Amino acid sequence: MNRKDFLKRLGVGAAFALTATCLGGCAVENINPDTPNTASGPIDFTLDLDSTANARLQNNGGYVVVNNQVVVAKTNTGEYVAATRTCSHDPRKEVILRNGEWYCTAHGARFRLDGAGLNGNGRKGLTIYNTSLTDNMLRVFA
Repeated sequence: MNRKDFLKRLGVGAAFALTATCLGGCAVENINPDTPNTASGPIDFTLDLDSTANARLQNNGGYVVVNNQVVVAKTNTGEYVAATRTCSHDPRKEVILRNGEWYCTAHGARFRLDGAGLNGNGRKGLTIYNTSLTDNMLRVFA
């Protein structure tokens, strides 16, 4: 049962009295797969493509994982793309780039680069982030 259903069943008065202190500390639910879960802050960071830590992004098909939260990749056509690391099928942080598509290594969910699902496990879609390249600096943001 999610928080919304719980509050409905409790009733407005009881819900306020019993959960007022909890609501500020409860986890953010990612109900819409097109809206990133911002419980740990908004996605907005820059990668230096000349850094050895990001060397895999020099090659088409290469990817890096940032803070176990975002996977950033260079497509087979040389474009930079980014997606949440958290699969929409089962919230495990195991999404990678494989064979030109996003792929969850936990249970085989597959997604197009635009986040649309490609199989039953990927039907809920995947959160995609914007990228912007300026010189050798790649910005990833929501």
